[in-house]
Parts: sequence; C-alpha cells; structure tokens
Amino acid sequence: MNHGGCIFTGIPVYCMHTVQWDMGAMTTSVGRVQVEGQRSMNKRAPLGKVERQRLIQTVVQQREVATQRELVHALSALGCEVTQATVSRDIRELDLQKVRTHLGRAKYVLSSRERPKDPEQAARHVLRDFARSTLVAGNLVVVRCEIGTASTVARQIDNLNHTDVLGTIAGDDTFLIIVQDEETGNEIRRFLDRLREA
Repeated sequence: MNHGGCIFTGIPVYCMHTVQWDMGAMTTSVGRVQVEGQRSMNKRAPLGKVERQRLIQTVVQQREVATQRELVHALSALGCEVTQATVSRDIRELDLQKVRTHLGRAKYVLSSRERPKDPEQAARHVLRDFARSTLVAGNLVVVRCEIGTASTVARQIDNLNHTDVLGTIAGDDTFLIIVQDEETGNEIRRFLDRLREA
C-alpha cells in the first residue's frame, strides 16, 4: 500500500516449487509459479522521504517545472507515485523558489543556487516577477500574484523581518500581510510598490 511515498518497481523474484510427476498436478504447480512470479515482479518498495526529496531536487535541476502538478507528473514518469499534498510539503521543506526563465516562464529552482543573499533584493525580485496588485483592507495588505506563486512571494516578505509586519498568510495566488492598523498597512503597501517598481 502506498502511504504518500514514492514507489519503484522491484527486482523480479523467481520461486521454486516441487513439481509432482502427475501431469494434472504439474500443470497446477506451474500455473502457481507463474502467478506468484508475476506478483513478485509487480511488488514495489516505498522510497523514503530523504530519497524522494533528493529526486525532487534532481528533477527541478534538470527540467523546467512550474507547478506542483507538473512536479507530481514528472515524478510519476520516473516511477515515483506521490500525492500533490506530499509534494507541497516537500517544496516547503526544501525551500524551493520560483524564478523566471529567459522565456518568461516560471520554474522551481533550488534556493541555494539562485536565491539572492540580500533579503530585500530577493523580495524585489519576486515582487517584480510575480506580484500583480496590492491593496489595503483594514489591518491587512492584500497582495495578488500569479497562480501558484503567492507562497514564494510571502516567504520573501517574511525574510525581510520588517518590524511592522506581524505575519503573512499565503494561498495559491493571494497572500495577506498582517499589520497593526490601516495606517501601517498603507505604509507597507507603499513599501512593496517601491520594491516592485525598483
């Protein structure tokens, strides 16, 4: 049974049975060997979390994967059956980032390879690439992004450690910045807009 981990086809296992000389019994025995051999060939062993995450890192280094669904399909093509929920957790734990290719398409990359070390530069980069609009609603700053990129942008806002930002909540294409009041919200919105336009 697959519990959200990867599964790979195992090595065929050959079974040996004592064959009786009676032709009817021999036929039954051979049939049983064939069935059990087929079951052995179909058995798959689960891949651990560490190995699965290493495979994900390899995939994003070798392919342009833009969404969680694309990553699930890429893993499946390699014989690794995993749910989108598991992939989502792996992406967070591996701290994968989204960047733009030279053709303007989003893709996941390893954070240690392409994420700028300066937090403000990183925030400017993702805001410019993925943020589409900002507005203030009471003590919340609502930032709308391209589909699938809100958590990436919100993470970079968190990394700024801005004293007026109490926290962020991210969905798929929208995230909220929580602040003390509406006045502070307007200040944060202006700050984000300056980063986007820089």
